[in-house]
Amino acid sequence: MRPRRAICVSRDDGVRRVVTGALTAAGLLVEHADRLPPTDGQEDLAVVVVDRATRQGAGESLRDVTAPVVVVGDDLDDDGLITLMLEAPVSHHVEDPGDRTLGVASEKLATGDLFGLEKYLKPGATVAERAIRSESERRHAVDEVCAWAEAIGARRSVVHRMTTVIDELLMNALREGEDGAKRATVRWGTDGATVAISVGDAFGALQQRDVIGHVRRARTERGRPRSSDESDGAGLGLYLVLANVASLIVNVAPGEQTEVVCLFDLAAPTGVRSLHVFQQRAS
Repeated sequence: MRPRRAICVSRDDGVRRVVTGALTAAGLLVEHADRLPPTDGQEDLAVVVVDRATRQGAGESLRDVTAPVVVVGDDLDDDGLITLMLEAPVSHHVEDPGDRTLGVASEKLATGDLFGLEKYLKPGATVAERAIRSESERRHAVDEVCAWAEAIGARRSVVHRMTTVIDELLMNALREGEDGAKRATVRWGTDGATVAISVGDAFGALQQRDVIGHVRRARTERGRPRSSDESDGAGLGLYLVLANVASLIVNVAPGEQTEVVCLFDLAAPTGVRSLHVFQQRAS
């Protein structure tokens, strides 16, 4: 049985209250603490949620946490947070602890059920799917999703963001195959407030360092083109994706499957507010 216990490490009563609501709704038993748990008591933890103050005050001790760590109320422009995510002690960031992605992330960590964009939409949302095997199918899929977005009333700026994101993700997915075969799957849907789009491949090559490296590049280089001596590799273009989404979720089953889920706000497009990298553990 997978662990169903969670710890929220924060001295802020408001953060504690909001995190408790999100994690309880995800089916977790929530405990509160003023400091990080000892390493010998983390085996049955599904998730440890820490706020910005805790992250800043924890120093090197945060690297000793073996349970998945979610940082809330922090800032992706902070070098300290980016370093922790680059080196993998922290795999999840939610800017606003009241964001529903916190509950979704916690439930995914507790159950191990990582894949599927439906988790980020309200129940009953219809999801469409298209298999992509060629450049012509890629172009058709981009046009199809954008026409759908216009039909549901998405703002022109949101449609433009979607176009950029789908194009980048599909180009990356189609170049992954070492056997020469090109194959990817694009899925999309909305619940009236959020649009979720995912692109998946059957390779599982993307790693957390790829993702966070591109986050850092998005911050420091503002998406300047790569020099000709830089290799392509998994993750190319994620810096551009990050600049156009409200939330970015990467699900990886190493060597088997990668799914990149992007969320867009229909009402009020904003900058990225949450970032998650999930890696399926060997059973």
